[in-house]
Amino acid sequence: MQNSSGNTSHNAPISNLSAGLRNQQQQQQQLNHSSIQNQYEQETNQKLDSDSVTRLKQFFQNDSPTNEGYTLISHRSAPNGFKIAIILSELNYNFSTILLDFNKGEQRTPEFLAINPNGRVPALIDHSCQDQQVSIWESGAIILYLVNKKLKEEGSCLIWSDNIIEQSQILSWLFFQTSGHSPMIGQALHFKYFHSTSVPSAIDRYIDEVRRVYGVLEMALAERREAIIMEMDAENAASYSAGLTPLSESRYFEYPVWLVGDKVTIADLCFVTWNYVVDRIGIDLKAEFPEVYKWTKHMMRRPAVIRALKGS
Repeated sequence: MQNSSGNTSHNAPISNLSAGLRNQQQQQQQLNHSSIQNQYEQETNQKLDSDSVTRLKQFFQNDSPTNEGYTLISHRSAPNGFKIAIILSELNYNFSTILLDFNKGEQRTPEFLAINPNGRVPALIDHSCQDQQVSIWESGAIILYLVNKKLKEEGSCLIWSDNIIEQSQILSWLFFQTSGHSPMIGQALHFKYFHSTSVPSAIDRYIDEVRRVYGVLEMALAERREAIIMEMDAENAASYSAGLTPLSESRYFEYPVWLVGDKVTIADLCFVTWNYVVDRIGIDLKAEFPEVYKWTKHMMRRPAVIRALKGS
C-alpha cells in the first residue's frame, strides 16, 4: 500500500513485474511520452509547483526518513528496480520504496535528478550516514555498494566474497548482465511493444542477441553442472566420461549450480528479474536454455527473492 507521500512500505504489495509491463504497453498507446517530456522541459518551473509533482517534492523535503534504512526509488514495472529490491532483501536491509510516475515526468524533476543525473531508475538513498545523505545510481553500482557495506559492517557477506579472485569473476558476470543482458532485453521489449512504428529487423536483431547471451550462460552453467556431477557422483564418473551414461541420469542433475563458487552470489541474482520477463519477447527458457531455467527456478524459490518480487 502507498502512503500519502507515495512511499511503498517494505511489507506492502508491489504490482507484478510482468503485469506491469503489460499495463505499461497499454499506457504507451494512450500517451505520447515525447510530448510529455518536451512539456516538462519547456515548463519546468511551472510544473515543479503543480500538483503533479507535489508528492515527490514532499518526499525529498519532508518525508525522507533520517538515519535509518534505505529508500529505493523505482517504478512498478522496472526489472532493475526489483533487482535492487532482491539484493536488499537478501542482505536483510530495511528499506522502503517510492515508485515514480513516468507519465507525470517525475523522473525529470530536479529533486530526482539530484539523486540520479541520468533520470532513470533505480536509485538508492542510504539514510544511515550521519554526516551526509548518500545516494547511488546505476544498478551495478548500487549492488556493489550494498555488498561491500555489508562486508565492512559484519566481516562477511554471503552473496559476495572477500577473495579478490572470486570478486573478479563475480564482477565479470555482473558487468556482463548490466551491459549485455538487460540492455538487449530492454531494447527488444521497446521495439516489440513500445516503438512508434514496427521495425522487424530491430526486433530480430535484439532478440537474436538476447539468445546469444543466454547461450553464454547456458554453456557456463552446463560446464559447472558437469564438474559438480563428476565430483559428487564420483563412482559413476568414468561412465559419464566415456559417454556410456548421460549426465541427465545423475541424481545431481537438478542440483543447484552457480556461476561463481558453490553458493549463490550477486553474479547470479542480478539476472533474476530480467529472466522473469524474457518470455515477453518470445524466449522460452525451459525449452531453449534448460540450465538457465533450472538456475532461475532455484533463485525464484529463495525466500528473499519471493519477498522482493511480492514487495513484502
